[in-house]
Amino acid sequence: MTNNSGKVLILNEKQVKDELTPQLVLDLVEKSFAEYANGNAVNPVKLHLPLYPHHEGYINSMPSYLTKMEIAGAKVVSVFKHNMKEHCLPSTIGTIILHNTETGAPYAIMDGTYITAARTGAVIGVMAKYLAKQNSKVFTVVGAGATGLSAFIMINAALNESITEVRLVDISPDAQARFSSSAKEIFPAIRYVNYDSIQEACTGADIIVAAATASTPLYDDITFDKGSTLLMIEGDMDDKFANRFDSFIVDFKECFVERVNVTNTYHAEETGEPIQLLSEESVTAEIGDVITGKATGRKSDEDIIVVGSIGMGIQDIIVADYACKKAREKNKGTLVDFFNLP
Repeated sequence: MTNNSGKVLILNEKQVKDELTPQLVLDLVEKSFAEYANGNAVNPVKLHLPLYPHHEGYINSMPSYLTKMEIAGAKVVSVFKHNMKEHCLPSTIGTIILHNTETGAPYAIMDGTYITAARTGAVIGVMAKYLAKQNSKVFTVVGAGATGLSAFIMINAALNESITEVRLVDISPDAQARFSSSAKEIFPAIRYVNYDSIQEACTGADIIVAAATASTPLYDDITFDKGSTLLMIEGDMDDKFANRFDSFIVDFKECFVERVNVTNTYHAEETGEPIQLLSEESVTAEIGDVITGKATGRKSDEDIIVVGSIGMGIQDIIVADYACKKAREKNKGTLVDFFNLP
């Protein structure tokens, strides 16, 4: 997309959301994984700015470039877990800037909060599509917030709506109720059941999504059934934990390991416990290589697989570029004179 006018399109969250559907985001995210695996993407390790111990949050910068598609840009995203309770703001807030690849000039500045939630769910959905056992029916989510709901919507879409039972684990009954209410509007035929025990909710589950933050590890003592797939959005990870599983698949190995170890080191310093690190050798494969057939994901329905997702900028910009193009076609958004060119 050219930008020789000095104008930049501004799109808010609703304008972005109106152009996207779960299936569309799933398809775009899967394509971005394949492009990365085939060497058609530049996706540096995200720059992580922790604000601990001064504030309970962090800010990430995520530049990326899809070389064949000629899409370039960057997302800046903040995660402050107390935002909703203390400020009535989302815990995750994103902004995406898209750049012309010939000039570097920005052509869009747009909401990245919805895109972050949608593509995070879509990443988990794509991973479930390639790694969950066939005919998975029972779904457990630990952490019944917006991320868990987005992951469920995307996973069920990716699995052609095979889920028949959803088990909800959360310390907040209100969160469970909100999840069920929202999910029933989309999938009314599914049975929704609240659980207090993670172990009970995981026993008999085909797919488990870990979407809850906690000060202590939640899954170290959990026994997972044969054939189950644990999809980690939140939660502690180290070599000891990863090696419990038949396969450990991630989206972006280098960045995932680095971020996990930063978090593990911070927690160790905070608690005084020994540092438990994760090594790249514990990772079986990246999901892009599974998608393109360069690596094997699930070898049998007996495999117990753990999946780790850290997020990649290419996922944000491929979705943002699509939404931007569609919004322009419909004359949505606000054009501003960004450069004040004559």
